[in-house]
Amino acid sequence: MIANVQDHRSRRMSEPSKSPLKLTNRRILTAMGGMAVLGALPCLLVGGLTHRGWLVTAGIVAAVTGVAWLLCARFAREEALRPVHRRYLREFLPAMVGYLVLIMVSGTLVSRMESVVGRMALAVLPLLPIVLLIRAMVRVLRDQDELERRIDLEAIAIAAMSTAFGFFSFGLLPLADIGWHVRGDAVAIWVMPCLFAIFGIAKPLVARRYRDHE
Repeated sequence: MIANVQDHRSRRMSEPSKSPLKLTNRRILTAMGGMAVLGALPCLLVGGLTHRGWLVTAGIVAAVTGVAWLLCARFAREEALRPVHRRYLREFLPAMVGYLVLIMVSGTLVSRMESVVGRMALAVLPLLPIVLLIRAMVRVLRDQDELERRIDLEAIAIAAMSTAFGFFSFGLLPLADIGWHVRGDAVAIWVMPCLFAIFGIAKPLVARRYRDHE
């Protein structure tokens, strides 16, 4: 009996232990993309029912961002996150949550504020987490290895030039007097979401091109 117990213990010790779920690029992007798309649905629904344009805009931005992240996950490698990318997530996620909260607060209260200074302060309030987000992106670009930095910089160049070309082209069309009457603020607020969305699409394509040449 003692021999059987010892044999059972030895078999348990020799069995490979189940490793905990690792954070990988693909899993993180899939989770973030899914949460962004799911978060966009109530924004679009509530915004459509209450006729709040800013809430509909927030829902569209969240949906576009989520789809971009899901596309990144489709082409991303199943690699464990390096410390530099773990730090980026620790800085990125709180900034993004803060942006979502402040954009809700700003959109709800700005029309109720009588003071011009108060309305201006509420309108630019969501910019605070955006500054933290930009800081996190600059830090991760600076601390990545040379190949990762090159991929990100190429994707940023593609996103910046594509966004500039698209909005410049859109700005030329009203000169043809085709009946479009678009408010300037409605156009300007889409610049950064379009930039991030195109970057999210361009990065996996650029990374895939480099992998094909390995």
